[in-house]
Amino acid sequence: MAVKNKEPYQQAYYPPVPTGFTRYMRRSIIWQFIRFWIINLKILKLLMKSHN
Repeated sequence: MAVKNKEPYQQAYYPPVPTGFTRYMRRSIIWQFIRFWIINLKILKLLMKSHN
């Protein structure tokens, strides 16, 4: 099977297809809630450092 010369930056060059696990994590309400709080805690930590 010969590989065709694909031009970079075309849609056929690299079609990103998420795995089943990735799709599940994107749709999981529980995981989104956990990530929300992790990000908020990181921001809070950053703000607490800046106020000292």
